[in-house]
Amino acid sequence: PAPNAACPAASAASSGLPAAAAELQPIGELPGALMAEILSYVDFRTKVAAALGASRAFQQALQCRAAWDPLHLDQVSVRSFLRLLKSRDPLGCFPSDVGRTKRRFPKGLFEVHHLQTALMDPERMEVEQSDTEDDTPRPRPLVIADPLDEVCKRLRHYFTAVRELSISNIEDYRMDYRFVGLRVGSLADFGFVELVHLATTPPTYALRARRDAPPRSVDLEAMRLENRARLPVNIQFDETTTFSDREALYLAEHRNAYKNGDDFHLVHAFYRTVRSHSVRKRYKAIVTALKKRFPGQFTGRAGSASPTMLRPRVPRGERTPSPLWE
Repeated sequence: PAPNAACPAASAASSGLPAAAAELQPIGELPGALMAEILSYVDFRTKVAAALGASRAFQQALQCRAAWDPLHLDQVSVRSFLRLLKSRDPLGCFPSDVGRTKRRFPKGLFEVHHLQTALMDPERMEVEQSDTEDDTPRPRPLVIADPLDEVCKRLRHYFTAVRELSISNIEDYRMDYRFVGLRVGSLADFGFVELVHLATTPPTYALRARRDAPPRSVDLEAMRLENRARLPVNIQFDETTTFSDREALYLAEHRNAYKNGDDFHLVHAFYRTVRSHSVRKRYKAIVTALKKRFPGQFTGRAGSASPTMLRPRVPRGERTPSPLWE
């Protein structure tokens, strides 16, 4: 049979070469690019543990982005990683602290383009109670009480090259009121963003974002119909509900929100309210930037100083002046 070109040992033996030539090349002697490609298939914890006592060639390969990309962090890995980062840089926002901390890790780690993580469960700080009169302050334990906040800080100041992001196991009540701030903050440069509510136990959210992908099409008429379809069966729709292009984008990205009247609510918790004024105000810069990058995704009527609005048709003679958003 013909020699197997994919197996160096088989090829050498079938060609009559000495046995020594059939031995595989030690990993420390592999070209750096090839070693980095191989390492990309190794899980995060194994890679970090192996790097502690690895050869110089192995450590050099870890300086390459390809050795870490894509970066997958499960709940155990993300807990250890976030605790390590927080112990060295508690705030995660000052350039001097960020730079000093990043230098302790292989350069390629923070250059990845694809980041996927399942958040750890929040850690709770237990307050010690004592009957003694000793009021001496004790060191506060290192606790990751808000994993989502920690990941967002590191995304903004550490993982600045990420092009595709996926975060799962997000507490739903924590994200319900923070999505708008996250969208206009850490995710402001991303074109496509999608937040989906999952019926897990307990309920969670999953977030996907792609920096260079266009957002979902923002069509006001189509969004009016989709918004109506999202209403829980026991909720009566307010026919005076209006939509702007900013609000339509928010609904296109937050797949579990709906607007009824003047405010947004959540399908899984209709009693939770997100103010529409806040959405319009904070989404203004996002919509302006996305219209420049992806003009074809916004198919509503062009607006002037105020956002485009879609109001339900009202018979002639019963029309009221359009509200002013700004």
